[in-house]
Amino acid sequence: MGVRRTTTALVAALTAATVLGATPAHAATTSVDTGPLRPVAAVDVDRYAGDWYQVAAIPQWFEIQCFKNVKARYDIQPDGTVGVRNTCRTILGTTSTVTGRARSENPPADSALTVSFLRLGDRWIYLGGPNYVVIGLDPEYRWAVVGDPDRSSGFVLSRQPALDAAQLADVRATLTDNGYDLCDFRTTRQDGGARAGAFC
Repeated sequence: MGVRRTTTALVAALTAATVLGATPAHAATTSVDTGPLRPVAAVDVDRYAGDWYQVAAIPQWFEIQCFKNVKARYDIQPDGTVGVRNTCRTILGTTSTVTGRARSENPPADSALTVSFLRLGDRWIYLGGPNYVVIGLDPEYRWAVVGDPDRSSGFVLSRQPALDAAQLADVRATLTDNGYDLCDFRTTRQDGGARAGAFC
C-alpha cells in the first residue's frame, strides 16, 4: 500500500528495501489541494485483498531502487488487520520486498487505513493518522486510487498491468476531483503494461 511515512518509519522501510514505485523520487509535489480527500463510501476488504499492480504513483525517495513490476499483495489477518507485501524488480534484476501491516481507521467503511512498515517484536507500530485513503474504487474491484491526506503520495492500482482508456479516464477524474495534480504522477513500468513516463 502506497503511504506517507514518518521519518522513523521511512528509515526502517528503506533499510528493509521498501518498494511502491518505479521512478526516481523528487523532493516536492505541486498538488492542487482543494480540501480533505474524499474516501469511497466503503471497501469490502475481502474483495480488496489479493494482488495489485501499481500503474502510476507520485515518486518517493524510498522507491528509487525499483525499476519495474511494482506490485502489492494484501492478505486479511486473523486479528482483522491487513498484511501488506510490496515487491518490485530492481535494475540488477533482483526482487526487492518489504512487508507491513494496515489497520482500518474508519470501520466498518474501511476506506481509510494506517499502514506501518515498522515492527518491534510482534507489535506493529502505527504512527500518525490514516496514510492510505481509498478515494477511487472500480465497482468490480479492477482498479483503485489511493491517496494520502497531505497529498504527498498517491497510487493508482490495478488487477492487470495496465488500464484501458475508459478506466484511465475514471482514475484521472478521481485524482483531479481529490485535489491532485496529475503531473505529479509517473506511470510505473510494468511487463505487459505501459512504459515509465508522465501521467498527465
